[in-house]
Amino acid sequence: MSRRVVPVTTLVRYIKAQMEKDPVLHGVMIEGEISNMRKPYSGHWYFSLKDEHSSLPCVMFANANRGVDFNPSNGDKVILTGDVSVYESEGRMQMIAHKMQPSGIGDLYQRLEALKKKLSQEGLFDSAHKKPIPRYPEDIALVTGNNTAAREDVLITLKKRWPMAKVNEYPCPVQGMDAAPKIMEALMRADRGGHDVILLVRGGGSLEDLWCFNDENLARLIYRLATPIVTGIGHEIDFTVADYVSDLRANTPTGAVETTVPDQNEILSSLTATKAKLAREMILRLNLEKAKFDRYAHSPVFEKPERLYMQQAMRLVYTEERLMRHRTMVDAKKQELNKLSTAFSQRMHSLTGKTRDRLREAEATIKLKTSMHVEASRSQLKSNDEALRRNIQMKLANAQLQMRSSIKLLNAYSPLAILERGYSIATLNGRALSSIKDVEPNDLIDVRLSDGSFQAIVQMKRRSKE
Repeated sequence: MSRRVVPVTTLVRYIKAQMEKDPVLHGVMIEGEISNMRKPYSGHWYFSLKDEHSSLPCVMFANANRGVDFNPSNGDKVILTGDVSVYESEGRMQMIAHKMQPSGIGDLYQRLEALKKKLSQEGLFDSAHKKPIPRYPEDIALVTGNNTAAREDVLITLKKRWPMAKVNEYPCPVQGMDAAPKIMEALMRADRGGHDVILLVRGGGSLEDLWCFNDENLARLIYRLATPIVTGIGHEIDFTVADYVSDLRANTPTGAVETTVPDQNEILSSLTATKAKLAREMILRLNLEKAKFDRYAHSPVFEKPERLYMQQAMRLVYTEERLMRHRTMVDAKKQELNKLSTAFSQRMHSLTGKTRDRLREAEATIKLKTSMHVEASRSQLKSNDEALRRNIQMKLANAQLQMRSSIKLLNAYSPLAILERGYSIATLNGRALSSIKDVEPNDLIDVRLSDGSFQAIVQMKRRSKE
């Protein structure tokens, strides 16, 4: 049987036509690992799909790859759905992919989305249930794999940012089918430890590697923990159910530390600035109070305290003088009455019996009226005297109370009282020092304390850091 010679194009087209007529090669699904991935500006994807023994060139045009919901890269294991054909220009077989999904995790994605929807509807992801993270945690529980890169990153970052925190480790497997129960056991032990916060971390990996953190029982346990928990699982694009139900999610293990603890250098800078601000405000306040003290010290009241009660004392003297005049008048009236009584008695002896009786009756009436008038005057005088004394005592008590209050105020602002609280006054040649500009090295200064003073020599000047 003779064969005729045909051009290359004819043969390639024949092979292409035969392949395109084969229904087995249409809508075929193949599994393999991506390699030689190229994504030019045209939007098309060019790559090879390989396994242990073979490699197949593939192309996925822009209108098809827009439906891919992940970012494929070299090394990813995927499942392609498409048609097998021949690229005429190069005469090579290739697959035109219409669909692409991660290999072996299509079901995992569906299970993950279903679990997320279920737990979200139950309220496990609600922010209202999130516990606040302590601002300055002193006791941290670390739940992660033993001797892993994530553990080292966490410990190194903690040592740099917040070395004063105590770290208690609860090692457990963080990958594999039996990892979820072990993680739950470690979390329960950490929750009973009375720590300030729990860090649950793991390094990056595929969805299968991180699948233990999508366990429903683990999610419900995290929701019930009494201790605040921060997760740092995988990379920035990795989200697990544990991240959604935790109190705070970080993008990486290192990010979990940075989110949980402050930076000691920033805290130190803040404290230094606050200290300087307080010092300035204290000096300003002391200067204001000193000025107020000086005003009080030179006020007329403190220079002559007797002015506080001088007016009341003068009123008391005037009242005593009036009382003495009233007493003198009463004594004079008594003497006059005695004289009249004596003269009346003498006249009585010289009168007849009847006239004498009348006069005696008149005398008795006069004595009675006089006695009643004198008694009423004495009672009124006594009442006035008592009222005057009460008024004087009240005025004196108020004056003494006001004086004691003024003395307490004077003592409160006294420089000696400030010295008793631990402060001192430094002077040079009798002048108080308020700045390092006022002294030079080797100056001999006097330092006044609450119980004495001493002399010191200035060795070095150091300006406060603002």
